[in-house]
Amino acid sequence: MASRRQSLVRLREIIEHHSQNQTDMPFRNMFATACYLSVIGEDRAARKQLKSLFDWLGWDNRRTYFSAILESLSEFAPEYASEIAANQEINKLLYRAEASSSCGGKN
Repeated sequence: MASRRQSLVRLREIIEHHSQNQTDMPFRNMFATACYLSVIGEDRAARKQLKSLFDWLGWDNRRTYFSAILESLSEFAPEYASEIAANQEINKLLYRAEASSSCGGKN
């Protein structure tokens, strides 16, 4: 069963709401790193990282939304990473891994 892609506008707003002293970028980077882990086939590690982030951001208050992101991560990880606006260096890792996997290469 195909997952439905989630908009990350709400997630960005949640991150900004919970960010003090410029912590939004580490949260964004943590999310993008989970996307990278998913792209390279480390789905268990990706899910664990996202669950940790979602715990920090208030998992209990947003269970349906966060669960939908988790369920669709493996299918939409590259799009999610682009949408979350993480550091360029993390995005480069993800794009390199994605290009490598689409060409049949290994990391």
